[in-house]
Amino acid sequence: MVAERPYPDPPWETSGFALGVPAAVPSASVELPSSLEPVAFGGRTLGQLLYVEYRPPSPLVYDELVWMPSLVRPRGAARGRSAFVAVMYVSTEASLRGGRELWRLPKSLATFQREGDRVRVRAEDGTRLELRVTPFGPGFDAPLGASTLQPDGDRLVRFRGRGSGRGRVARVAVERFETTHPPWASLEAARLAPLGVALSPFRSTMLAPAPAGRAAQA
Repeated sequence: MVAERPYPDPPWETSGFALGVPAAVPSASVELPSSLEPVAFGGRTLGQLLYVEYRPPSPLVYDELVWMPSLVRPRGAARGRSAFVAVMYVSTEASLRGGRELWRLPKSLATFQREGDRVRVRAEDGTRLELRVTPFGPGFDAPLGASTLQPDGDRLVRFRGRGSGRGRVARVAVERFETTHPPWASLEAARLAPLGVALSPFRSTMLAPAPAGRAAQA
């Protein structure tokens, strides 16, 4: 008997709250799989710290913290770019399994707490992160688009998402960051922007995984 999967087939129609914070990351600080190379400008690449609360009617309800340290492309490719996910924490086993099995995303478990303008994350790998998030100013309509590229043996798998949300600019401060987890080293070397964009609410579609060719070796 085949065990029932705890997550639905994609596409996933999701909604909730999201915060994105850009970062300038020294490309030399980013460890990438040999099948990927950074898209860099002047020795730096664009990273993003992402915090998301998926709420009903999303098919799975959970919280998520993501560190994407670099824009990448398949090694040797002349064009095209996606984000590479180095760290991804989620609050439920169903999301963990779906992310790993469908899109090969490196999800692991953490507990999340949001009180007022503070977000606290405690991960199983020992990482502790606390953010203060303060949206301000008028709201605006914002399109959403996301693409990630992750290795899966001798091939590459692409995640794609698209949607829209109601955005506000947000002040963001990291008030605590403790980790010994190696993939976070690029955040420690990065310059995180003091302002991000908070979307409340957002709606997005997580599309089925798409093959992105075979993984060339360095």
